[in-house]
Amino acid sequence: MSRSWLAFVIILILSFICSFMYYCYNSTYSILTPPTKVAGVGRRPDDGVWYNFSAPPALQFFAYSAFIDVRTSPAVVRVIAITTKIEDQTQRNVTLFCVCNYKDGRPPIVSALAAEPSPIGAGYPLYGMWVKEYVYSCPLMHHDSWPISLSISTKHQHHNMSGSYMPVEVPTTQGVRKPLAVCTQVAYQYLNPVRLVEWLEFQRLLGVSLVGVYLGLDLTQPAEKVFRYYADVEGLVDLRRSNYISRIVGGSSSSPRQYCLHWSPMFNDCIYRNMFRFSRIAVMDFDEVFAVWNG
Repeated sequence: MSRSWLAFVIILILSFICSFMYYCYNSTYSILTPPTKVAGVGRRPDDGVWYNFSAPPALQFFAYSAFIDVRTSPAVVRVIAITTKIEDQTQRNVTLFCVCNYKDGRPPIVSALAAEPSPIGAGYPLYGMWVKEYVYSCPLMHHDSWPISLSISTKHQHHNMSGSYMPVEVPTTQGVRKPLAVCTQVAYQYLNPVRLVEWLEFQRLLGVSLVGVYLGLDLTQPAEKVFRYYADVEGLVDLRRSNYISRIVGGSSSSPRQYCLHWSPMFNDCIYRNMFRFSRIAVMDFDEVFAVWNG
């Protein structure tokens, strides 16, 4: 019985490897090709920008995504960000405010961020400055409509001087929840494409119906090709980007090992994005699998 099951798994993996090779042969080999799926609300899957709300030298603040969280009463906006450590902000007397915009044209609404954000990572140097990963909470002053965008400011003002706003997303709550999804950290540098195929197929065999993957700018092309195949053809992967933060707006340079700062924010973005779509969400790396026991 065990030999028959092993043979079945091997045949299945080989068939998908052949399909993948055919897909690679018939598609354009370019890392700039955007995913076919486009989000109806909020940021596009191929938009990996981090929004810069910094006020140097006292504050570094880079936000990746913002989600309405209706699990609390009243609801709040959760902002996933990399910022100056909260203890350093306190020492420098930094006070942060949310500036929310609404679709109906009402004036921007300003509210103070919660004083104690939730730490989600250990922190790491960014261009010589120690920063840390947090989820900030932005109180909502109105509950008849959700904001469509927001900015972060160090001043209690009714408009954003920088003109930069990030989209506020509302997690999908409609439809029947599927059993299981997997959220991964940012994919960076080299990942063995053959091992990725095996890993993704094993996840599917275990009942996973979605794998959230975030592409780093330095990921090798063969690995990205695998992820694009499973996103565009198989529909198993929700493929997104997480761009590295440059000193210069639009720049391509990156501080050493910056991907360390992208691990926990990508986990959290994936969880908030899918928390109402799945009954269970697992968090793992590409060299980890579920441990399965009989009985």
